[in-house]
Amino acid sequence: MSRPVTISNDTILKAARALFVAKGPRATTAEIAARARVSEGMLFKRFGSKAGLHKAAMTSGIAREWIERQMRAQGPLRTRKDLARFIRWEADVLRNVVPVVTMAWASSRSHADEVPKDLTGPEPAPLVAIHTLAAMLQEQMDAGHLAQRNAEAVARTIIGSLWHFVFLEIVFDKARGRLEGDTFMDELARVVFGGIDPAHAPDGNRRVR
Repeated sequence: MSRPVTISNDTILKAARALFVAKGPRATTAEIAARARVSEGMLFKRFGSKAGLHKAAMTSGIAREWIERQMRAQGPLRTRKDLARFIRWEADVLRNVVPVVTMAWASSRSHADEVPKDLTGPEPAPLVAIHTLAAMLQEQMDAGHLAQRNAEAVARTIIGSLWHFVFLEIVFDKARGRLEGDTFMDELARVVFGGIDPAHAPDGNRRVR
């Protein structure tokens, strides 16, 4: 008698990751189950909830590799135009990520022991994004395309500002007040690049820590 086929967690998480990346919080457990070719009940049996499934899918080592690969695919950040393009791309990513991460984190606040280690460990997914962006900036600084600054501080300024803007945009259902997204992102690129533009930094070749 043959043994029944067992679908691995990796197969399920791969399907979940693809749908969460493509659809954000709109991805349903029914869609994920269909993609992974398992029952919806199996998802809840193994991961407890949609939030638990999201945490497992989006905070794994594979997810960290995906973050690094996708950020690197945006190309080198040498000009204000490059930076503005990257900021717009990152904002689009965060508009899908922030709602799901917020939902996942909120659902685990009363069950701290269930929070994945990748969220509580030394390098959770948000820090992977910061460190990847910092490395991208540092490479351009070392090559002389950008003025030497503290690359991680610049990266945190960019990503932190975008997280805050997107979070408020979502919480208040696009009630952005007087500041539209395009204006904010253009100004963020202008302000940040003004501090790392070697043409306007007399100490551009000196590393500032």
